[in-house]
Amino acid sequence: MTVHERRRRILEAGIGLGFTRPRVARVGPVDRREFYERWIAEGRAGDMRFLLHHRRARVDPHTRYPWARSLVSAFVPHEPPPPPIDWRREMRGRIAAYAYGPDYHDVIARGLDAWRDEIARIAPGCRTAVFVDTGAVFEHEWAARAGVGWTGRHTLTLNEERGSWGFLAEVLLDLEIEPDDAAIDRCGTCDRCVAACPTAAIEDGYRLDPRRCISYLTIEHKGSIDPPLRPLLGAWVFGCDLCQEPCPWNGGERGRDRTELSPRLADLLAMDDDAFDRAYGTTALRRSGRIRVARNAAVALGNGGQPGAVPILAAAIVSHDAPLVRAHAAWAMGTLPDGGGPGGRRALDAALRDPDEAVRAESTAALAGGG
Repeated sequence: MTVHERRRRILEAGIGLGFTRPRVARVGPVDRREFYERWIAEGRAGDMRFLLHHRRARVDPHTRYPWARSLVSAFVPHEPPPPPIDWRREMRGRIAAYAYGPDYHDVIARGLDAWRDEIARIAPGCRTAVFVDTGAVFEHEWAARAGVGWTGRHTLTLNEERGSWGFLAEVLLDLEIEPDDAAIDRCGTCDRCVAACPTAAIEDGYRLDPRRCISYLTIEHKGSIDPPLRPLLGAWVFGCDLCQEPCPWNGGERGRDRTELSPRLADLLAMDDDAFDRAYGTTALRRSGRIRVARNAAVALGNGGQPGAVPILAAAIVSHDAPLVRAHAAWAMGTLPDGGGPGGRRALDAALRDPDEAVRAESTAALAGGG
């Protein structure tokens, strides 16, 4: 089998398994060491401690995989978000489109394992390593190098065929196969994604401050969300699609109506561990876990401003098992008209005796009109 034929069959095997636009890059160092180290030093990783691991391998895969010769990068499309709903009136949250259904980490990992099996048949003895988005590789950098797509201003990968609605996956090979041309940046002067970000997380120079990003705040951030950022989260309880929706390369495309992406906020606040596991144990939401999702739901109820939120938040303030949720529910109550009225003030008064200092502080601020 010729080298060209082997390359063709490897890429076609990936396409047959649902990977789109598979492209090849030659493995070597990426010109990101200085940027990466400065990014880490500035504290931009926040609670994402995994980004501090395998730092040398992220910059140069050869330091961990000395046998690697080629890298195949591929795009895995997912459905765009559904049409918008009146989330305030219905008191529903928003979940990012990619999180619908079984956890994509598991789905893509199974596809990659099947691809490895195909590669073993095409090139017996070929050594491989596969990655979703949890591996120590700069996946967007490699996608751009291989020609899968360019890195947009929002720091996500875009391509002409599918826009940015998708994931990336990588296969390292110990084969020398012909690389593809790198992708061309086609963002031009467009900055719609920058304007669409309510927290100003997207910076000049194709940079993102994760600590202000709604996806980071709702998924990765473990503690209290900074009060000035809370009103900017809107209805988001897991992830965010706002920077992708106005992108011209996404064409304004909308997916099917999927109620699973618009859960009732009251349900999220009322769930115990068993209920959360039944609803979300096989989805990407397990990454955040019940407590953080409930925290986000409390913030969304405050942002919705509906009188119907008062009894829901009151119950969370006085009886939720997590102090983090009780504190954010107290803040949310303080944002409602008249602090939630008599029912809201009773709950906040009771929270002044909460054993947790943060809950007491948030309740005091809410009663004083400082929520």
